[in-house]
Formats: sequence, structure tokens, C-alpha cells
Amino acid sequence: MKHIFTKCLLILSLLLSQNVIADLVAKKTMHLKTNLDQPSDIAIREGGQTYVLDGVNHRVVVYTHKGEIDFIFGSEITLKRPMGISISDKQVYIADSGHHRITVFNLRGEFLRAIPLAGKRPPEPVALTVDRDIISWADRANHQVCRTDKRTGNTVLCWGKRGKAKGEFQFPFQLKFDSDKYLHVVDVLNGRVQSFNHQGRSFIQTGRFGLENEELYRPNGLAFYTSDKSSYEYMLVSDSYRGTISIFNKGHQTGLLSDDNGQLLKFSAPVGLTVWKNKLYVADAGNNRIEIFQLQVNSDKQSKSLPERSSSASQKDCNTCHLAWSPDYTGNEGEQDGVPPVATKRMCYSCHHGAILDSRHAIGQGEQHPDIHHPQSNTKTQDSKEDLPEKFPLADSHKKLRGQNGQLSCGTCHTPHTQDHDESDTLYPQHENPWLRVPNHGGDLCEKCHELKLDRVQNKKPSGVNHPVGTYLKKPPEPLANFYSSSKKLHEGLPKILTDNGAVLGHDQALICQSCHQVHGASNKALTVLDSDKGQLCAECHSRQYADNKKDAREKGIHPVNIDLEEAVTINGKEIKTLTCLTCHSVHEGQAGTAVLNANNKDGELCSVCHKEYERVVNSDHDLRITAKNSENRFGHNPEKVGACGSCHTMHQGEPEIPFLYAGEYQSYQGEEPALDRDRICLDCHRKKGNADKVIVDHFSHPTKEMILRSDPNTMPLINAKNEIDEFGSIACISCHDPHRWSSENKTTSKPGSTTLTSTKNQDGNVLDSFLRHTGSKGTFCVDCHGLEAQIKYKYYHDELSRDKNLDYFK
Repeated sequence: MKHIFTKCLLILSLLLSQNVIADLVAKKTMHLKTNLDQPSDIAIREGGQTYVLDGVNHRVVVYTHKGEIDFIFGSEITLKRPMGISISDKQVYIADSGHHRITVFNLRGEFLRAIPLAGKRPPEPVALTVDRDIISWADRANHQVCRTDKRTGNTVLCWGKRGKAKGEFQFPFQLKFDSDKYLHVVDVLNGRVQSFNHQGRSFIQTGRFGLENEELYRPNGLAFYTSDKSSYEYMLVSDSYRGTISIFNKGHQTGLLSDDNGQLLKFSAPVGLTVWKNKLYVADAGNNRIEIFQLQVNSDKQSKSLPERSSSASQKDCNTCHLAWSPDYTGNEGEQDGVPPVATKRMCYSCHHGAILDSRHAIGQGEQHPDIHHPQSNTKTQDSKEDLPEKFPLADSHKKLRGQNGQLSCGTCHTPHTQDHDESDTLYPQHENPWLRVPNHGGDLCEKCHELKLDRVQNKKPSGVNHPVGTYLKKPPEPLANFYSSSKKLHEGLPKILTDNGAVLGHDQALICQSCHQVHGASNKALTVLDSDKGQLCAECHSRQYADNKKDAREKGIHPVNIDLEEAVTINGKEIKTLTCLTCHSVHEGQAGTAVLNANNKDGELCSVCHKEYERVVNSDHDLRITAKNSENRFGHNPEKVGACGSCHTMHQGEPEIPFLYAGEYQSYQGEEPALDRDRICLDCHRKKGNADKVIVDHFSHPTKEMILRSDPNTMPLINAKNEIDEFGSIACISCHDPHRWSSENKTTSKPGSTTLTSTKNQDGNVLDSFLRHTGSKGTFCVDCHGLEAQIKYKYYHDELSRDKNLDYFK
């Protein structure tokens, strides 16, 4: 008790005097930067090994005293975006914020145990320090500081609540013991450091909110240093917004930390501080590295403690974000890219790096929605409207709030002044109030700019230009109910890999923009939750339509994707070398009236890009829009709906046992003559009640007994026992016929994909055309056996009179 009284008198006398003190300076020695992502805290092991908390990567990176990586430990299973680290009694204690616990490892990084933390609201420990058997930790979720017995795991004491009074907090963060074992806690939004005894009783406050002397704006890191040359104990407090480190001695600020040349030290976002053996370690989250300095007292240069300044308490709450409103603000204090300080990314990050809300995985890395701080080439500010509503302010380099040249900033979409914020919608449950200018649970905010990119399934006539939204990913009330996904897999909601990467559904589990896109922290410029260049994103919901390779596609009965083309093709001016989902489909730039296709395919334009000359089928007998306009394939699609190619082929709904992605009634032929499996596709139409019942083919088989037929597959293909084209085999329909070309003389002179449907009158064929590969038998194997009769038998192959009844050539 006597000791406490003596210390109080000493501090009080110092607060009332202007004592001369020695200046503290820092000399840089090295920095650690190997693949760190917004490090938040540092702990030093005896021997000089540095344990760096790399929380976004859910791990700890350990460096040798020379700054080289020694080893790495941790994973998302054992750690989830942790914020604080401390070493005591050869054990590593980590404030495991995402798991609401304290996780303990040994010095080799081996998991030992987890100490769960409980409360009305799950605690979120962001910093800790260990003294003997007690772990003291700061809880950002409940605005309190707690003490937990490390042996039993029981929390023995908690104090504090949200507020501005003594002993209250607005987001407590780093906390450290001084040499007299008083606990000092950074109180971030109150702009101060509070000191407590071991019972949680408030002892003294250092600093107050503001921009001037004795004031702190966004305090974060905390460390204590005592020099060998001086008995003074310095308190170092970093400012995550201003990028500086304030020096306090016995309650007074003595200046900002500078280097040994007198230059002020500035960091991007100094979040954590640690002092060990005259060395200062700074976790600069904004620069993804640890800066290391040698501290020393410069006895040659002395200065007095800075005089106190008063500030208007009435404006404090506003000034917490509105830096420019402070009477002490200077013009070079925070404006960025012409954006007022309140809306700069640095201001947002000063709270969102984890001390108040952890958005490190989002705003601190990866691709961001284009704005004045994150420009993208060929990106417009608005897609569909000349002007946004007045509630969405714009900014530009001329510091105008609105105008034709205005650009987005953080403040365009976000504001702390949301009306009815307690009831505001949020897509992400962990964000109680997203501070959006309009609710966004159904993608409402996105629609303000991207109105033309929305295509709701509830619309009577979807445009086909954009991927539809509004589909309900839940079990339908009845089979085939409108607007519900037909995939049973999606009746449970979005696939887990999508939700793990930030994808969400809107009202009533409906598909919205954020089901595919994330505004902050995306891995690609398209801002998708998964990469989509090879169809990874598409595959998660459309697994039936996706294949890893040709073999996988064949087993599913779908058109192959993820294959390299033998020859590059061009679609809409873009060269394609590898076939993916996005080769044919475009999520937001599809051709109107299509299934979000890059090119309209009514006349086979898209198919013919790769399948050259197949567009010759247009206007022929095999264009079912002419010859069987009222027919339907086995999927219930009529020729007008699916076009010239889609009448007979399906891209994504086939079965592995049906070749060529055939969409008709496969193997419906019931005739007397034996038919090759390959021929059944032709006979499906050329039969009674078939689409070509006016051209029924009764006679089509050729004797095969003891015959060996050989032909050039490119001239007259034969079919082997495996139903494949081969040099040796049996005569099939395709040996003589090409189903995509009316006659051998039918040469196209137009570019692939340029044909149009110009006639609806069927063209009558004869024995010398009708999709024949040759006009006669010359040069074919027919001549080898039939000699002079070859031409007649070739022309009248299907006629009963040409078939030498009851004549066996092989007796």
C-alpha cells in the first residue's frame, strides 16, 4: 500500500511540473518480410528468436536472431485469424480471436491445448500477456479485460463495458505490464491508455483522444522501455492511422519516435509493439513486415515534456472518423487521392485491421471493387446510370464531392450514419451493422450501379444477357416448382467451398450478386469468390455440366471442357486456345435470347467456330426448323427454341452410353434388318412416326459374312466392333452420308457462323445428293467387289430391287 501511495505522489508531481528528460531515439537494424500478411503482434523467445503472428494466414512465423525463417506453425484448424501472442514458461499463448479462445503451443509449435472463453456474447480476444499463472486478455467483442488462470482455464475476473468513463472501454487492444506490475491497456476509440492494478481497479489514464500534444488518435501498439542510462520507464504507443509512435514518460508525452538522424519514423499501419533487450519490434501491418530498431537515449539532446492542450469534448465522437473536423487538423494529415480523410482506405483500415473489426482477409489484401484507391483499366464508375442517387457521394482528384468525373470511394457505399442501423440488413451475420447507405440483404446496394447486370428468374422474359439471379436454393414446395433450383445438391444452399470464401444468399435463400462476387479481398479482378478462368466457380453449382477432361466428359455425357484446342479459334474478337465454360458462356455479356452464350447459336454460329463447315446443315433437310418444326427432342425442346444444332445435340444433358451428345430418342428403331448402334441415330428419324417418316429407310444393311472391308476413314469411314470409325470395319450410314452437308458439291463461301435461315421450303433430294459424300462410286471400295455394277448399286443402295435377293456370294 505504501508503494502504491509513493508512486501516486511521484506521478502527480510530474504531471504538475515540466521536468527535463532525455530524448529516446531508434536506429533501424533490420526488417522481417518473408510472405507475411498483415502481421499483428510479436513475441521474443530467450535466445532472440522472433515469433511473428501472421494471423491472416492462421499461423506463426518464427525467425532466427539473424532474421531468417526458422520454422512455421499453425493452420486454420488450430488458429483462426488470431491477433495477439505472448511467450511465458516455454509456452506460446495466442489470442485466437476467430475461435473465441486462447490457444497454447510449445516453443516448437506443437499444439498443446485450447482454453475456451465464454460469455453472453462469444469473447474475441485480441491481445494478451502472461504474468506467472494469470493470462490477462483484451476482449473486443465485450469491451472488457479479463484475467484467466492458465492452469485451470477458469476466468477469475473481468472488468469494463463499452463507454468513455474511467474503467470503461471502446475496444481495448494491446495490453502490457510495466516494471511495477501495473497493467496498461490501449483503449482504441477513446484515444487513451488506461492503467489498472491486479484487481482491475483503474489507476491512471495516459493520453486522451485528439491530434495534439498529450493526445492519441488511433492508439494500437504498446510497449515499455527502460534504458541502462536512465531510470525513466518510457511508454511507447503506436498510432495505426497516423503511422507514428508516441513516447510517454510518467504520464506526459515527450514527442514522437525518430531515428538517430532526427527523422520522424513513419509506418503504414503500426499495429503491434514489443520491446526486448533494448530492441523495438514494430508490426507494420500495412507494409506486411516487422521493423526492428535499436533503442537508445540521446543524452546530447534534451527536451522538456510537451505542454498540455485542450480540445473540445463535444466533437470527439465525430472526430473519431472525421479527422478534418478537428480544430487541430492540418491539411496534410490524411487526405488521400483527393478523398477527405474520413473516407480514405487508411482511415477504414485503422479500425478494420482487427483491433475493432477484423477485415484483414477482405480490405487488407486481394482485389477490391474499383474505386479511386483501387483503379482498374477500362472500368466505368457507373454501368447503367449517368448519376447515382444523391445519397451516394462521389469524389475525384479535384476534391469535388460529385461531378461527371466523380469516382467511388469507401464513403460512396459506407457511412456510420445509416438510418435505423440497429435494424439494418446485413449479408454477413458477423457484421451487426455494415454501415451501408442502403440495405443490401437482397443485393439492393449493388443494383444501384449494376442495374443492367441483373436478370431475375421471376421476370417473364429473361434476357439471356446476364446469369439469372433470384433462384431459390432450397427445397421446392413441390416438384418442378417455378424459380427453384432443379439440382438437389443446391436445395441445401450454396456449396460449402463458396460460403467459406465469402459467398452468401439473400432473402429466402435466393441467389444474388454476392453469391458469386465479393466486394473486398477477391482473388481476381472479376471479384469472384473463386477463380473462374477454368470454370472453377461455375463447377461448384453446375457440377453436372463440368468436366475435368475429355474422359470425364465422356463418362458424364456432356460436351468436354478444360481441353486444349488443336487450333486456336476466335469468338467475339477473343482468341481461344483452351476450351472452358467461359468459351461459350458469358456471365454478364451474353447474346440476348440465348443461354448466356457468347454468340447466338440459332443457326449454329457458336458451334461452327470449332466445328467448321457444320453450319451447312442450315436450310437442309436436317435443319428440323424446316422439316420438323413441331417436333421435340427427348428433353422436350423444339427446333425453334434450341436452333439448328440443338435439335439433335445436347451440350450438358447427355448420357454416357449415347454417342455424339445425341438429343433424340436413341435406339428407338425396331425394324427387321440388323442395325449398327451408330446407325440408330439416323434410323430414329428415318422410320415410321419419326421426324423423317416421309423418307423411311427400310434397307440399309450390307452383308458382312467373311468380308474384310478396308477404306480411308477420311473418304468413306467404316465402323469397327467398338462402334468407332476405323480403317477396317462395316459399312454404316456415315460411310456414304455426311449428315451435316447436303451434297458433296455444297461448298460454303461464307465465314463460319455467318449463315442465316433464309428459306422455309424443303429441298427435294435425289439419289445423287441427299447428304452423300460422293456423287458416284468412283474411287470407292464398292468398285472392288461390284465392278461395273458398282455405280448402280451405289446410287440405289436403299432400293429393294438392287439387293440380289436370296443370292449368297459366299457359298
